[in-house]
Amino acid sequence: MFDVDRVVTAIGHARSTFSWVQRDYLLGRCRITAEQFLDICILAGCDWCPTFPALLDDVGFSFKSAVDMTHQYHSGLNAIQMLTDHPSVRATNYSDSFLRAYCIVRYHIVLHLDGSVGPLNPEFAPNDLHDIIGYRLPVAAYHLLARGAIHPPILNMLVNGTWLEFSPPDNGESREYHRLITQWEGGVYTQQCRLLCKHLGPFFAQRKVVLQTWFEPRTEVVLHDTKSVSQGVSLPAVGAAAVLNGDISVSSVMENSRILAAAPEGSSDSNPAAELLAWVLQSLGFIVSSGEHTKLGSALNAGLQALQSQLQERPTELLQWAVVAAAVLIDQGLLTGEKWSVSYDDELSLITDAQQQKFIRIVARIATLTPPGARRGSWKFGYNRDLLAFSSAARLVQKAVGSSADTARLVGAITGSAALAPESTQLLQLQELRRTMPLECTTSNATGVLAYVLLVDYARNGAGCWARIQTAAEESLVDARQALRDAWGVAGAVRAIAKVHGNADKDIANAYSWAQTAFSEVL
Repeated sequence: MFDVDRVVTAIGHARSTFSWVQRDYLLGRCRITAEQFLDICILAGCDWCPTFPALLDDVGFSFKSAVDMTHQYHSGLNAIQMLTDHPSVRATNYSDSFLRAYCIVRYHIVLHLDGSVGPLNPEFAPNDLHDIIGYRLPVAAYHLLARGAIHPPILNMLVNGTWLEFSPPDNGESREYHRLITQWEGGVYTQQCRLLCKHLGPFFAQRKVVLQTWFEPRTEVVLHDTKSVSQGVSLPAVGAAAVLNGDISVSSVMENSRILAAAPEGSSDSNPAAELLAWVLQSLGFIVSSGEHTKLGSALNAGLQALQSQLQERPTELLQWAVVAAAVLIDQGLLTGEKWSVSYDDELSLITDAQQQKFIRIVARIATLTPPGARRGSWKFGYNRDLLAFSSAARLVQKAVGSSADTARLVGAITGSAALAPESTQLLQLQELRRTMPLECTTSNATGVLAYVLLVDYARNGAGCWARIQTAAEESLVDARQALRDAWGVAGAVRAIAKVHGNADKDIANAYSWAQTAFSEVL
């Protein structure tokens, strides 16, 4: 479709072989031109256009029928126009879908070798191409996207004017998850939109951007429009970066946020990676522009210090971000021992002590935030939909972290505070920082399920729980013991956060004390 000579169709890893199709050979066998081949592919159905209804019959669809139709009418558009009276075609506006898909392929936006960005075949591109592929963004946005320094969702939001929130793996049926989207996530994205639109020129300054969700598809939450106020929304100026001693991490920036913010703007010691991290923490509500900690920020700082103290070593970046997610979920009242409005857990009903049920929920939810490491063989512990629902909330937080980082990186590139030279130290620092930040898929409830099984066994059978599940655990994860150790470190951090914050602090402290005996067998 995209005018390439060969396409690899299969890779044989065992024998280090691959198979491919050569376009000229295929065109010759089908007796069609390259232009007709594009028409055939669109008629057959693709990501941007459904299958042409006239090709669907009682027997089903065959690619040969699309080829035969193109032979008969010479082009896809001719076939659509000649068959407009077909009952299934008459019910759809198929010609519009076909032409849009044609333009998306034929005039796809590309990054040229000279660094410019524009459509393929520009001499033939229609004047209203923006109605199909969206409005032009600053060149810096395309450069960063091409280098993998930012991810597509934040750009799609600007181009389409809509941030679409789809249902998570557990279907997102609970009121708690819906509230996290509308009350917390919407506020984070509002800040991002206002910061971006402020720096993207007059058109985007007036751009209406809305949040739409699958559970209320007809309701639009306005993130940005002509009435939006962008005063006070800016990247924090961070200087005196030497105080970090090269440690550009959540714990280091939180610990030194006041010193970093107090440095004069434009300091020669400024660091774009530290600025990016400070903006992410500010957008999530942990620090203010002056570098002062909010109440939630003080709780997070206490949690990060507790994490390092409990692990007795510098925690990895992913564990630090797990503590960030825990702080947000505590603040939103979601990291508790209570059942959510939609609950699927029947196994805990076998435990008669209601307090122990709460403790298991709390510790298993905390463990769900912890990266599990690599899987080994088949999973031995079944499926826990309650923990899957909780991990969906954690993924939502991580997605907001990622989009905040992309926002800061893009604004820094547009305003000139972050260099764009391919091998610049600043760009490499930004790329490395993004690599250490969580992706939406970072959270897996594998460690949570492992902790859940351990604690249920402990509640029912007492000491010796690790010995009873160790073989199955080590057959499921490459390093199950380390995953549980990390989870216990995060649990200590969560206890410190709750103590400073005040939400569910007694329940979390009691759950930590109760589970200590079970985890001591692993530690």
